[in-house]
Amino acid sequence: MVESTSEDQAKPVSDSETGRLKQWLLLDGNRFAVAIVLAVAFWLTYMALSLGGVAPLTDLQSLFYAFSGLISGNFTLITVVVSINQLLLSRELKSPGELESDIEETVDYRQEIESVANRTAPAEPSGFLRLVVESARRDAQRLGGIATTTAPADAGDEIDEIVSDLTDEFDRIDRLVQESDSGIFNTLSTMLETNFAHEIRRLDEVRRTNGDALSAEADAAIDDLLDRLRELDIARQYFKSVYLQVELSRLSRYLFYAGIPAVGVALGALFVLTGLSGPPLGRSVRAVVFPAAVAVGTFPLALLFSYILRTATVTERTAAITPFTTPEQEV
Repeated sequence: MVESTSEDQAKPVSDSETGRLKQWLLLDGNRFAVAIVLAVAFWLTYMALSLGGVAPLTDLQSLFYAFSGLISGNFTLITVVVSINQLLLSRELKSPGELESDIEETVDYRQEIESVANRTAPAEPSGFLRLVVESARRDAQRLGGIATTTAPADAGDEIDEIVSDLTDEFDRIDRLVQESDSGIFNTLSTMLETNFAHEIRRLDEVRRTNGDALSAEADAAIDDLLDRLRELDIARQYFKSVYLQVELSRLSRYLFYAGIPAVGVALGALFVLTGLSGPPLGRSVRAVVFPAAVAVGTFPLALLFSYILRTATVTERTAAITPFTTPEQEV
C-alpha cells in the first residue's frame, strides 16, 4: 500500500449512501483505490461489449490505433509530470532573504499561538491544530460567561447562541483530529467543512447593534475570539499550501510508477498484434486480454483523475479566506 489507509476513514457530508459515496470519491478514498475502481470499470465495460458481440474484435486494426494512442497519451502524461515537477521546483527556489522572511513570519505566527495558549506548540500539524482549537474554545467560553452577566438580554442570547455553535464546531474538529493520524491531509480535511464567516459577521453585528451597551470586558473578549477564528483560518490556509505541494509531488512520482507499466503493456499488445495470421489467441481469450490491456493503459489517466479530483475539491472548499465565504464552502 502506497498511501495511508487512514484516508479511507470517511467524514461524510451526509448520512445518505450517495453522500458517503461522493465524499469517498472526492476526498476520503485512497487515491489508488479510486483509480483502480475506474480502471476495473473500463475493463469490465470493454469485456462485456466484446463478449456480448457489440465489439467482437474481429477487425484488429482498430486495436492498433487504440494501443498506439495509449502509448502517445502516456508519454504526454510523462510530460505533464515534468511540468508539475518544474512548478514545484520553482516554488522552492528562493533567495536567502526570501527564505528568512518566510521563516520569520511562520515563527511569529507560531509564537502568537503559544503566547495565547501559554504552551509550546507541537511541531506536527495535528497537534498544532488542536492547540489552536483549544485556545479558540477557551476564548469562546470566556466570552459566553462575560456576556451572560454584563451584556443586554438580546445581545447575551445572541452571543450565547454563537458560542454554542462555535463550541460544537471546535469539538467536531478536535474529535476528528484525534480519530485520524497526523498526516497533513487528515489534519486539513477536518477543517474543509469549517467556515467562520457567518459567526464573525454575527459577532460584528452584535457589537455594532449594541454599541456602548456592551462592557469593555465583553468588547475585548469579542476581539480575542475574532483573533482566534482568524488564526484558525490562517492555519487552514497554510496546511492547504503544504498539502498541495505534498500531493502534487506525490502525484508526479506515482504517475511515473504507473506510466512505465502502462506503456510496456501497450507495446506488448502491439507486438502481439503484428502476427501475419493475427494474434495467437482465441476469440474468448481476446475478449478478456485486450480489454484488460486497455484498462492497464488507461490507469495513469485514472490516477491523474483521482488526484486532481481531490486537489480541486480541496481548493474549491478553501478558496475564500476570513471573513468571506463562497457557496462552494457552504457544504
